[in-house]
Parts: sequence; C-alpha cells; structure tokens
Amino acid sequence: MIGIWRNDRFFYGFLLFYMTGIAALILTTPLSPTEAQLFYRDEWSPAIWIARILHQYLPGPLGLRVIPFLLGGVNLWLFYRLLPDYFPRLEDRRFTLAIFAILPGVIAANVLLNDAVFALTLTLLFLLAYREKIFWLELLALVLLLSTATAMFALYLAVALYAFVRREYRLGIAAALLLVLSLATGLYSIGGHPQGHLPELFGIDAALFSPLFFVYYFYALYRVALVGPRDLTWSIAFAALALSILLSIRQQVLIVDFSPYLLAATMIPVRVYFSSMRVRMRRFQTRYRLAGAVVLATLVLSSAAVALHRPLYVLLGRPSHFFAAPLYEIPARVEALKARGVRCHSPVKRRYNALYRFYGLPACPAEKRSSDTF
Repeated sequence: MIGIWRNDRFFYGFLLFYMTGIAALILTTPLSPTEAQLFYRDEWSPAIWIARILHQYLPGPLGLRVIPFLLGGVNLWLFYRLLPDYFPRLEDRRFTLAIFAILPGVIAANVLLNDAVFALTLTLLFLLAYREKIFWLELLALVLLLSTATAMFALYLAVALYAFVRREYRLGIAAALLLVLSLATGLYSIGGHPQGHLPELFGIDAALFSPLFFVYYFYALYRVALVGPRDLTWSIAFAALALSILLSIRQQVLIVDFSPYLLAATMIPVRVYFSSMRVRMRRFQTRYRLAGAVVLATLVLSSAAVALHRPLYVLLGRPSHFFAAPLYEIPARVEALKARGVRCHSPVKRRYNALYRFYGLPACPAEKRSSDTF
C-alpha cells in the first residue's frame, strides 16, 4: 500500500484531487458563525485583514476564504519540505503528506476563515527556517505569531527551553522575550477557576485528528519523550498538548488555540508507527499493519464526514443538532425574515449575531425587539 506513493502520477493526482475538493467545499459551504465573528473582530491579523479586502471584490464567503485556501497549499509545501529529516524513503514522505492533508482539522482550516491556518503556516515556516539555519526568517515567523489569536506562548516556551538546552542562546533569548511579551500583554487570556473542561478538550483534539489517530498521536509524543529523538517539532507539540491539558482544568480551550502547534507535528506519530513496525520481521508485522489500517480507516471516515457534511445533513433529515446545521439554517431564516419585511432580528445566541449581521439582518435595538426569536 505504501509503495504506490512512489508513483508520480498517483501522488500528483491525489494533490490535484485534494485541492479541487477543497475548492469545491469553499464554493459550496455557507459562511460559518465563527467566520462571521472573525470578519467583524477588532483585533488585527494579516490573514483576516487581507480577507476583508478581498471580500470587497469577491462575492459572499469566497473572498474570505481565498487566503485559507492559498495558505493551505503553502502549508502542504512547507510540511513536505520538513519530511526528509524524518523519512528517508520517498513513499513514506508522500504518504505522511497525504495523512496530514486529510486530517479533519487541516481540511477545515483550509476551507474556513480562521486564525489557525495562518498560525500553522508560521509554525511550519519557523521549523523550516530553523532547519535551514535562516535566523531572520525564524525571528520573523515568531514575531508574526503575535498577530494570531492562538496560544502562541506555548510555542515560545517550547522554543526557548529547547534553544537554551541546545545552547542556541540567540534564538532562546528571542523566544523568551516574545514569551514574556505575549503573557504580559494578555494576547492569550489565562484565568478562571476549575470547571472540568478536560473531556471537552479531548473531544476537540479527537475531532481535530480523528479519535484513534489522536490516541496514537498522544502515545507517540509520550514514547518520544521516553526514548527520543526529542527534536524541536516534538518540543513544540509536547508543550502545546501539556499546556492545553493544564489550562483545560481552569478554562475552556478553543480548537484554534493549540491546534496549529499540534498539527505541525503530524509526522511524529507516523514515524513512530513505521519504526515500531519495520523493526520487526515481516511475519510479525501483521498486527501492526492491521492496527494501522483501522486507524487509517477511522481517519478517512472522519475526514469524509467533514468533506461530505452537506449530503450527510440532508440525508439525516436536516437535524438541528447536526454540527453544520447553523450554516444552512440561518441563511434560510434570514431570507424568510426579509421576505416578511423584517429589517432586524430578535435575540439569538450571541455567537450567531455576527452571522445574521453578515447576511444583512443586524440585531434589533432593545426597544424595537419583536417576538420573532429564533
């Protein structure tokens, strides 16, 4: 199965099919509540700023999603450039790139306007610059991470500790200063009191990677912690996972907070799997191949659920509790209200206000609210 990735036509055909599928999702998926909130958010971010400019020239959600689509292609290239350090075989590198591409979190990041895709680009760019020993590019990527609404302090902490252990003091000092700056300026809010968000965090990570793949990802980071090699990529992923678990005890952790720093290390569980399997004689590899096939099957199913959310939504009878329901229900409600001559909407869930506003139906002033509540 792995050997087929040596075939250039198969590999480039997969990339073409993948990017075509992402483009189709961009064109057919309505705007999400999170995208609308980002569009109206006051905080500055290069990706969001450019998306707002493009929205003036491209209709609907398309203008907002050009940047995630382009950055998604860049991320594939950057990730592939990092793989020779982990896999000497060409087919292993191509297979790992395919695994990275079809992760549910990567698909969603490539389709929807979000901070995570830009942070992922900067993380991969930093890792590549570190690999090529281009310090100014390392510093640029680290500084630009300050503009993203993610838990960038996790990356700064990991880089600072790793650099000081390796006696790379220039990088260590720069990362330490950025760590202090990110915490002192409150770019990522830390606080609250114990509420037990840990199960929710694992649910988010399972959705990001698919359930079984995340379990193996967790195991792979732990195994590398024990036996090595503990490189910079592992350090960033381990710090992000550990800090997300600690923070989830006191506060809610959003999917975009740590996902870029976890996704950037997707090659680690794949390398651990290949190392564990290939160290054994072929006749003793059966259970490893079977387990790998099961994990891969669940990953494909999870990715298919994300990519085919619209047909699934229709097939299931358009249930209101379906994860993609707001994408399709809210535009229909807005059109129904406009047809009745309504010019503003009554109270809805706070996260939906921006989406109603995007579709041209702002919230009613308190004194003018009617009984049309959804």
